[in-house]
Amino acid sequence: MGIKNCPECGKLYVENPSGLCPECYAQEEVYEHQIGEYLREYGKASVETIHKATGVKEKIILRMIKSGRLLVDGISMISYPCDMCGVPIYEGRICAKCGSSFTKQVKEVWHDKDNYDSQRTGLRMYTKDNPKK
Repeated sequence: MGIKNCPECGKLYVENPSGLCPECYAQEEVYEHQIGEYLREYGKASVETIHKATGVKEKIILRMIKSGRLLVDGISMISYPCDMCGVPIYEGRICAKCGSSFTKQVKEVWHDKDNYDSQRTGLRMYTKDNPKK
């Protein structure tokens, strides 16, 4: 374990699993409670809506979602933008459309690689033998 700067306040702290200094982690727990109360009252909401209603920074809300802190019965109640196209999603990092597009691109790359490898069969590397004296 080493010493790091807190990404929120910049203070030095002993590295821990939360990735925050103790003061910011305590504040994040308060934010988590505020967001939980808001979601109990209003149900599903977007990150922007929660930010406007509670005053919690969007960056903090997204970090809580990605760390799994804001789940109700295993389901996210907060929509956030897809990393690729920005469409609101409730789980993962990319929407289904972007996921299938990404999968298609990966398959094309592997298919092209297989074709390239099959074209190379029969190629040899030759070296010049040193003549013996």
